[in-house]
Amino acid sequence: MAQQLVPKDRIPWRHLALFGWLPSPLKVFAYRVLLGYRIGRGVRFSFGGIVVGKSVEIGDHVEIGFLAVVQGKTIKIGRYSSVGMMSYLSCEAIEMGEDAKIREQVYVGGPQLPESRFALGSRTIILQLTSINPTKPVIIGDDTGIGGHCLIFTHGAWLSALDGYPVNYEPVTLGKSVWLPWRVFVMPGSTIGDGTVIGANSLVSGAIPANSLAVGSPAKVIRSAPEFPRRLSENERAALVQTIMAEFDRYVCYSGVTVDEQGPFRAYRFGRKAWRLLWLRGAALGSVKRGDTVLTEAALPQEMLAQLRDEGVYWLDLGGRTRSREGSPLTEELALYLGRYGVRLVRDA
Repeated sequence: MAQQLVPKDRIPWRHLALFGWLPSPLKVFAYRVLLGYRIGRGVRFSFGGIVVGKSVEIGDHVEIGFLAVVQGKTIKIGRYSSVGMMSYLSCEAIEMGEDAKIREQVYVGGPQLPESRFALGSRTIILQLTSINPTKPVIIGDDTGIGGHCLIFTHGAWLSALDGYPVNYEPVTLGKSVWLPWRVFVMPGSTIGDGTVIGANSLVSGAIPANSLAVGSPAKVIRSAPEFPRRLSENERAALVQTIMAEFDRYVCYSGVTVDEQGPFRAYRFGRKAWRLLWLRGAALGSVKRGDTVLTEAALPQEMLAQLRDEGVYWLDLGGRTRSREGSPLTEELALYLGRYGVRLVRDA
């Protein structure tokens, strides 16, 4: 095969052979000492999972899955984020916020330019078998979800421009709290505003305004604010939280957890371990101890948050949309379950 001027390593075989087989602790050590990567606490690499870059920063508790490849000149991955099994990310600049999840067999790559950039916001998710082309920048806002089999392209070219066929290279921007269900195709130059939902199997071309529901090929707005999304009353919100907690208890009990009422607390027991949950509904905080979890529907004042930090108490604040930086197994399980209802909480800094 004829040699090209600019080398293109789709698969970094040399790096994979040197580091890919190492157990996670040795790989972290080698990356820090030999390559100068900045890697936080509790980072885990599965077999064959590698990160290849000139400037690399990986936050606390990040997970890189089995045979996952992340490569670029500059790479920054926020705390508690993950790249799933056999996913492939290749771009000049890669940025992932905290609690961002890329699931299995996601492909991010394509022809590169100096401005090529893939930026994924915090508390986002990209589901299986999605393909993203960031030749021009692809910017995805916080709390946005991308379903499986979606396609996002920033360039469209095959037939000759000299023969009059269209060739375009344009960035794509998805705002905050956008939801693309399965099999959505986003064309070059498209923008989708904050809080917008695109119907499954739709094709997006051009600009879709914020707080809209758009469906079809090409996608057309069929609902918009203030009718979409529907605003819940306080009573409706409280009833929904009640339903979520009932379903959570049913789910964990099915998995072998026992739930007991202990005064204002709920005790969740699994094996010989137990954790306490205080579900606040306007009542006073009361007597909590280190390791407890507080679930509150109303936003907690700053002085109460400071008290919880000082006492080592975890929290999930639905009204303030925040949570403690870390948590017990109960905290983490409940936070994950809330995500099934689209409730995502910002980790305390």
